[in-house]
Amino acid sequence: MRVRAVGSLCVLLCGAVPASLPAQSKQKPVLLGHRASPSVSVKLFAAVGEIRVIGWERDSVEMSGAVPAGSRVEVSAGAPAEASKGMKMFIEAPTEQSGREGRIVLRVPRGARVWLKTGSADMDVTGVTGGLDLNVVGGSITVHGSPRELRAESMDGNVIINGTPEWLRAKTATGDITFHGGQDVGASTISGTIRTTGGTVERAKLEATTGAILFATGLARSASVELETHSGTIDVELPPKTAAELDVATITGTIENVWTRTRPVIGGEGRGATLTTAMGVSGGRVVVRSFKGTVRLNASSSKD
Repeated sequence: MRVRAVGSLCVLLCGAVPASLPAQSKQKPVLLGHRASPSVSVKLFAAVGEIRVIGWERDSVEMSGAVPAGSRVEVSAGAPAEASKGMKMFIEAPTEQSGREGRIVLRVPRGARVWLKTGSADMDVTGVTGGLDLNVVGGSITVHGSPRELRAESMDGNVIINGTPEWLRAKTATGDITFHGGQDVGASTISGTIRTTGGTVERAKLEATTGAILFATGLARSASVELETHSGTIDVELPPKTAAELDVATITGTIENVWTRTRPVIGGEGRGATLTTAMGVSGGRVVVRSFKGTVRLNASSSKD
């Protein structure tokens, strides 16, 4: 075993590998810890296969797990006797293939702000109430809980939010985005599907190019919602007695309305349609725009 002090942290790296592991899967354990302020800012770039972040009650940051043999681990923070307000961590794998292996668990104070970037790892975050900025190229992102701020971006993987962040921005290229409301939310995808179910929203803007949008979330009083696609379908499901005004338009697509009795107005030459309909007073406003996709307005079941 060798002990390597990097910055002000003590990093324990063990090069021994159990005999049962194949040669190409050699890994070395990593364990480090440092005192931290309750709102510490933590930045981690990690080339590993899986990353889990856990918010806990302790005023310290701890990283444990295993990384591919030959990985470079760099950490910097304040003096060991001080509670750090900022911390940077870096894990570089020796090869691109080995960068898809290994697993890291990062424990931070609940109110921490965490910036995390990786290549092909799957991220799972739970219990963090501060801020999260998560970026991955080829993996998925799952967040449990309701951080104050959340930015999540994945090129090919899915983004799943099991909570109601106050401020949310989610983005994918081909992956799906799923969340359950929030105060100020925004989501965009190229070919993935955006699904929002349960909870309520105050402000929301959801955009897709060829992907679909399913909006099945309640509206806060005076809510403002914008839904837009180029060729994907848009499904809006609202409780039968929701107080809201809907403004819907599609250039070459169609509109199907079973939420109210108002019929859409068909455009010239039978192409495209518009619809303005409302229920109740002093409700939210939902604007729906699609170039050539179908828009469906549905009344959700009472159990929703």
